[in-house]
Amino acid sequence: MRPSVQVEGGFDRKRKLALDVASFCAKELFPRHRAYDIYIDLAARDEFEGNDVGYCYGGEDDRDINIDVNANHPDLKDDVEFIDTICHEMVHAKQIITGQLKDWFKPKYVRKWLCKDGKYREYNNLPYKQLPWESEAYKISPKLTKKYLELYVNYRNLL
Repeated sequence: MRPSVQVEGGFDRKRKLALDVASFCAKELFPRHRAYDIYIDLAARDEFEGNDVGYCYGGEDDRDINIDVNANHPDLKDDVEFIDTICHEMVHAKQIITGQLKDWFKPKYVRKWLCKDGKYREYNNLPYKQLPWESEAYKISPKLTKKYLELYVNYRNLL
């Protein structure tokens, strides 16, 4: 099975940008993994809560990743914010592919993080940005965004 990144929805320019950024992130974050399918949907949906701009979750197995990006969110009209959102969600894709983060759907939806002792744990009582998977994504995504912009886009003056 060959790695695959597919993008649907949104406008052609944003689809191409999302594909380019996600492919870059995959090479940076999980270069040795060769069997995965990442599906990115650029669509405005009612299920986005509050100010959320994106979600990443596992599919049928740990090699199927779904990323939904609220393409109509006002913050994503700026390309740098859009790129950063894709980078942030791709960090979550890495977490799922490498087994750091697991989604359980039965009997209810639960996210669990792989701890140093080898056990998966829930973190229900932490603020959003202190969740271990979010903490890592907020730490890594700005670096990925900066690297992408420096390598592929002459946006240095925007950083």
